[in-house]
Amino acid sequence: MLGKWKEPKRKSIALTLMRDLQGSAAEKLALFEKLKARGGFDGENRRELMKVENMLRTFAGMEK
Repeated sequence: MLGKWKEPKRKSIALTLMRDLQGSAAEKLALFEKLKARGGFDGENRRELMKVENMLRTFAGMEK
């Protein structure tokens, strides 16, 4: 008997940005802020966006 088909978990644009984009944390943070200002993350989970932004700020501070 076949089980129920599970819909794949949606990948976060913000986490993909952090993981797959090359560059320093400061560069990623700048791009994140530009995309956020232009509405690039509309429809994304706000809590997750805050988490990603905080991580990028922390990492950018550690690079200095």
